[in-house]
Amino acid sequence: MPTPSVHSLETPSTWIRAGTKIVATIGPASEDKLVAMIRAGMSVARINFSHGTAAEHARRVAAVRAASEACQTPIGILADIQGPKLRLGKLAAGPRALFAGQRVRLIEASSSSDPDVIPFYFHGFRGAMRVGHRVLLADAAVELVAERLDGDAVVAVVAREGEIADRRGVHLPDSLLSSDLPTQQDREHIQLARELGIDLLGVSFVSRSEEMDRIRELIPGVGLIAKIERKAALENLTSILRASEGVMVARGDLGVEISLEQLPLVQKHIIQEALREGRYAITATEMLESMVENSRPTRAEVTDVANAVLDGTDAVMLSAETAVGRHPVEAVEAMTRIARAAESSQRYSELRGAAFRQNEPTFSNATAMAASHAAEALGVKKIIVFTESGNTVRLLSRYRVTADIVALTPSRATLHAMTVLSHVRPMSFERVLSLEEMLHEAQEELLERGLVQNGEEVIFVAGVPAGVSRSTNMMKLHRIGEATRMH
Repeated sequence: MPTPSVHSLETPSTWIRAGTKIVATIGPASEDKLVAMIRAGMSVARINFSHGTAAEHARRVAAVRAASEACQTPIGILADIQGPKLRLGKLAAGPRALFAGQRVRLIEASSSSDPDVIPFYFHGFRGAMRVGHRVLLADAAVELVAERLDGDAVVAVVAREGEIADRRGVHLPDSLLSSDLPTQQDREHIQLARELGIDLLGVSFVSRSEEMDRIRELIPGVGLIAKIERKAALENLTSILRASEGVMVARGDLGVEISLEQLPLVQKHIIQEALREGRYAITATEMLESMVENSRPTRAEVTDVANAVLDGTDAVMLSAETAVGRHPVEAVEAMTRIARAAESSQRYSELRGAAFRQNEPTFSNATAMAASHAAEALGVKKIIVFTESGNTVRLLSRYRVTADIVALTPSRATLHAMTVLSHVRPMSFERVLSLEEMLHEAQEELLERGLVQNGEEVIFVAGVPAGVSRSTNMMKLHRIGEATRMH
């Protein structure tokens, strides 16, 4: 599909979608199709720092910002850092088959000259291994079981045979590996993310909340997304959620660490726990994988995306489909259609939002809950929120109201960070210090943009005094066109 001319774009009347958000990975196949992808429904652009150079990342970030400006649509930018990826070293004779019952020695080394010795090109695995622990190689195509510990090596027996090759991935689902997160490469990428003004940072291979705390010190003010792809992360899910702004259900590596049949239930569990903790969730990996080559998704893929939406995920993500695939725009369009169809269902309208969190007994949370209840009771279609930090918008989003949440903010960082939140339509709005003037200006601007109509009932949520972060304490039921006086 050709990219529309910037000059041919209509003034947007709906702006960013207010339902389930779409995250699309930007790569060689899509960096010149960004305007079309935004028009198709992309809300967040993902830059995978594991692939490409700093110059390429900078070029793609600049291209996303330019396309966002051309479309008059805020687009968040999510950068992924690689984390401590576990890989094999260089094998003695290149790719080779391992057979059931065969015994091999596992060592920490960059290479091996012995065909019966498999090198692990990372530190710490020997100290974490115990007899009976599993070792999964080549995306779990091959499974070894530790039989005994022999000095600096582990002797393992092949339980599931298959072929291995240099630099293929390693998973240790039963072992608590003491890894260095962030790695030195991560630190370099975090510095690059700061220089490029990244809005959200995805952190790979998280195991504990302390790792998120260390990364937050390196990049304050940026929303952190913990990628849940290790069994250890599932065991520490609550504390990781509390140390993050959101989580990603990274089903590729997670589907290796746990049995595949568990994955659908684990996905639902992660999303529900994120909702309960007031965090957002992104569901990722192979959602429309066939569209890397084909212009239409499979029926199973359509069902997968719809089920993620019905699980209550905030966002669904495209990876290779848009980074290197042949049909990046069509992939975004397909995902948008699937999400809209799922959102129009009775089942989606009956999704339960989170209950009031007793460990967050703030005015902001209470006001958000009151606004969500009032919108449901009155059938109000729009809740208009004035926000500095995005905190109240996050709280409102987790109540999963059927109303659109129109989030007005003067902060560019907050504007882009809110693009990942379900049900939220983020918009830039100049700071006004008088509450009555703020309500009036918002009403006029929304009318001008066609987002509200005269006579329409809306709910305003704001803080007094105006312009102060985390001071939300006011809800006003209002009919568009009437005076906005507060007395």
